[in-house]
Amino acid sequence: MFIILGSDGKEYGPVTVGNVIEWIRDGRANLATKAKRDREDAWKTLGDFTEFSGRAPEPATPPTEETDEPESAIPVLVADPEAASRWLRLPAALIDGLLKTLCYLPISIPLVRTIFTEALSGEQRSFSEITELTSNIVNEHLAQALPFLGSLLLIQFFLLATRGQTIGKWLLRLRIVRHDDSSAPGWYRAFLLRANLPFMIEQIPVLGFVFWIVDSSFIFRADRRCLHDHIAGTKVIIA
Repeated sequence: MFIILGSDGKEYGPVTVGNVIEWIRDGRANLATKAKRDREDAWKTLGDFTEFSGRAPEPATPPTEETDEPESAIPVLVADPEAASRWLRLPAALIDGLLKTLCYLPISIPLVRTIFTEALSGEQRSFSEITELTSNIVNEHLAQALPFLGSLLLIQFFLLATRGQTIGKWLLRLRIVRHDDSSAPGWYRAFLLRANLPFMIEQIPVLGFVFWIVDSSFIFRADRRCLHDHIAGTKVIIA
């Protein structure tokens, strides 16, 4: 892992060797860019590290007007300068989850009321009885919840297909784009691959829970892309 020093004096990273190679290839950095290994203090140039020396030639620099900026100040960008932070994506996901929960209120309210009333009266159901009670209440009240669920599904589909946003991401000014060129993901990537496919996997007993844990943990990688982003070939940026 490496720390890169930008021309603005700020440190970027830690980032992987692959990230740095990509920056060099894209012209965002070159072999004269200041860098150091993570957890080390000595600053060097990228050309001093065997991981990068000889991997990419120095890019030709067009003539520019003389400025007071030192020659060593080379513009450096992070891999995805507009990538949304983890602490913006979390509340956006919570908003979407809350909206989905509200749609189930016609089912959850009578279920919780029944269980709570029985608990106060000292009655305790077995697991199989609770399962049967839940099934009965769902069947009885599902028709009341479907209009809300259908409306939310249509709104989310429209936003994802046309804007690359859910309601939560729209409120927090985030957007889903394709990872390779930051273009609009379209309904296939944003709705089907990124939203629906992971949701269906999560419904599988045990495996679904493991998938959810791994999917969520991917947000702590350097590129901040969850597993469902890798499945759909997307990333989340600041809109």
